Amino acid sequence: MTLTVQQVALRAQQGSADSSNPGFFDDEVLDQFQVPVGAWGDQAVDWIAVRLEWLLAVIEWPFNLLIGFLVEDVLEPAPWLLVVAAFFVVGSLTRNIKVGAFAATALSLCAVLGNNYWFQTVRTIGFVGVAVLLCVMIGIPLGIACGRVDGIWRVVRPVLDGMQVVHSFVYMLPFIFFFGIGTVSATMVTMVFALPPLVRLTNLGVRQVPEDVVEASRAYGAPEWRVLIDVQLPLARPAIMTGINQTLLLAISMLGIAAIMAAGGLGLVLFQAITTQDVSKGMASGLAFFLVAVVLDRISQPEGADGTSLLKRLRLAWMHRRNPEALLGSDASVTGVSPATDSEPAFAVVSVSERRSALGAAAGGVIAALSVLLTWSSDAGFISAYGRRADEDLVGEAFNGLSASGGSWFGYLTFGLGLMIAAAVLSTLIAPGRGPRFWSSDGAVIMSLALLVLTIVYILAEPASATASQSNGPGVIVALVGALIASLGAISWIRAAPHSPMRPLSAKPAWGRLAVAVSAVVLVAVGAVSGWSFDQRSDVVITAETEAQIEEFRARADADPTQAGVVAAEIAALTSQLATERLVVTDGISSEGPGLGVWSLLAAVGALVAAVPAAGVFGRDEQRQWIYNSVVAGLGVGIGCVGLAWVATHVRSADPSYLTGVGAFLTMIGGAVLVTMSAGVIKEFRRSRVYENAPTLSKSLS
Repeated sequence: MTLTVQQVALRAQQGSADSSNPGFFDDEVLDQFQVPVGAWGDQAVDWIAVRLEWLLAVIEWPFNLLIGFLVEDVLEPAPWLLVVAAFFVVGSLTRNIKVGAFAATALSLCAVLGNNYWFQTVRTIGFVGVAVLLCVMIGIPLGIACGRVDGIWRVVRPVLDGMQVVHSFVYMLPFIFFFGIGTVSATMVTMVFALPPLVRLTNLGVRQVPEDVVEASRAYGAPEWRVLIDVQLPLARPAIMTGINQTLLLAISMLGIAAIMAAGGLGLVLFQAITTQDVSKGMASGLAFFLVAVVLDRISQPEGADGTSLLKRLRLAWMHRRNPEALLGSDASVTGVSPATDSEPAFAVVSVSERRSALGAAAGGVIAALSVLLTWSSDAGFISAYGRRADEDLVGEAFNGLSASGGSWFGYLTFGLGLMIAAAVLSTLIAPGRGPRFWSSDGAVIMSLALLVLTIVYILAEPASATASQSNGPGVIVALVGALIASLGAISWIRAAPHSPMRPLSAKPAWGRLAVAVSAVVLVAVGAVSGWSFDQRSDVVITAETEAQIEEFRARADADPTQAGVVAAEIAALTSQLATERLVVTDGISSEGPGLGVWSLLAAVGALVAAVPAAGVFGRDEQRQWIYNSVVAGLGVGIGCVGLAWVATHVRSADPSYLTGVGAFLTMIGGAVLVTMSAGVIKEFRRSRVYENAPTLSKSLS
């Protein structure tokens, strides 16, 4: 059937009329019953912004004050060494010296990534610090009020439930509307997400204080404020510290959201690396992000924490963000009440043979430490000459173990390991069993073997081909002699030391740990054949032929100045292409390099051999497993020190276009895996205790 133009127009008009009046069961009918929620919200935001501007300013004031003071006035202008030292002091005072040293080391690694990464690191620390501080100022008093007044808890509890159930993307919108994007609004959103665990755990800690203790204090006439300060808060302290730690973990997990809100810090750098697919920036910022998170977590952990990894603790915090009370475990962990003991055991005294062996280890450590004051290299840099042209010819000059052209970081690590051996001996002789865990006989074995591996690898390393006149000085030989004396003394010491495991070791061979040792050797092997250095220096990339080609480009630009921009682009493209084509990559086994990968791999194979008896393959002898695990850990630390010394030496002295490679990093990871594989058994062993006041058989019979 053929329709005329008039008929088509008429039907179109009828169709539009029908669509303008849809049936009640048509989806289009919903457009006629729209509730203007969006318009209402827009009107409310406008009204609040105009009429309650003073209230928004009051709310924003403490955030601006704390962020401006802590971040902009304190952390950013402070020298990086001062910040590192401050975290060492804070970690040592809040936890112990081990945590303080770890915090300082981790932040130092963030600093050596570069000035920009350090700047973002301190901004991240300041941002998290302000968020957690404000959560503490609000959460602890609110939690105490909830714990003491049931009516307040009944009102606060549904609010906390809503704060934890609603997604952060929902409640971040009003903060952006009222306070804009930036650090202030991001801090507020972080507080909303991280505050509930602190309130809940503080409330629980106050409520679970034994009622008889509270009533006893009241019976003696203590006013309520004394009951709170002297009884309830001290006994609730473990729960409160757990709440602070959970708040910190959740605040760290919100750094990605804060980056989206333009809060700055490492989260923003990591977000930029993801959006631009910049692998280099992503690796560096990810490492710094992880280190900062671990440092803050370790410092804020409550007493008696189990020391689980950061990723597991973050996962537990997310899993229990609605019921953080489950993280406390038994009531004893909340109240801090522990059963009394009838007798306090004493640690076994140091025997004559143990003292003699320990002093021998200490003497070797001191000799190795003092060796860095002697000449380690002369007439040219040894390791530094690979990365710095100026060190290839230094005829007539001599350098000690701490000089950049001498031992450099090989010397620094030698000095540090030697002093730690002496400190372990001194700690045991003064207060046996009461010093830091690894300042004992097994720690001396680990550090002395690491020192031995480091000095042997340095001596066997090949000098750069351009340093024909270079020669090692007497300091290296003295360091090797000290390492040998320390190793022999430490091994003799651990054989005489009265140590025993806290729990019996498994009677079956630990094939899993042996498999981990094999994987560590594979990592070191892959690192040995991977690149240890990437040389893009101009004298390598730009040859005489290339220089002539560049001069032709410049002559063309001089002849026709209008082509200067085009010529500059051509020169940049040529240089970039040559930097890729003529990149000189040196692995860990090549004759063009020092060959550090070869000797590291041999040390890893030795660790694998020691891992067989360490895993209990030859029997259940617990002392033998302990000794061999200490040997494996010592070789692992030594392997890691080789990779670290290579990287740190060139970070300190190399030319800008000479970069260390992933081979050294894999070597460090392989050494760390060996240490991890053996640390579980070593930690089980403690110095034996003597129960002097234990009841005798005659007393028990009587």
